[in-house]
Amino acid sequence: MPEILIVEDNLLNLVIEADLLKSFGYEPKKAKNGFEALEILNETRIDLMLLDMELPKMHGLELLQRIKLNPEIRNIRVVAVTGYCDSESKEKFLKAGCCAVLAKPINFGDFGSQVKEFLTMTGSLH
Repeated sequence: MPEILIVEDNLLNLVIEADLLKSFGYEPKKAKNGFEALEILNETRIDLMLLDMELPKMHGLELLQRIKLNPEIRNIRVVAVTGYCDSESKEKFLKAGCCAVLAKPINFGDFGSQVKEFLTMTGSLH
C-alpha cells in the first residue's frame, strides 16, 4: 500500500482528507506543520505528500525546498493542496517541485481518482 502524508494545519481539513483516504483503503500519516512533516519523512518512505501551502512555522514552499535539496527524499511526489489556484500561483508551485496542484476545497467525488493519478505520475518528479 502506498504511503501518503497529509501536511495540513487546519484540523478539519486534516480530518476530512485523512478520512477520505481511509475510505479508499489508505492509512495516511499526518503532520500539522513542516517540522512534523520532516520528522515523518526522515522515518518513513513516503510515496505521496499532500501539502497545504499556508502552514505555520514553515511555509509550504520552504518545506518543499528542503525536500528537494535532500537526495534521500527529493523524489517524493508532492501535491500542493491550496486555495491559491490562480495560474501564477500554480506555476510557482509546479516550478518549486510540486507534481500537481489540488484546489481547496477538495472535491470529494474526484479525490480518490486524483490520488490514484498522483501516485502513478512519473514524468513530473524533480
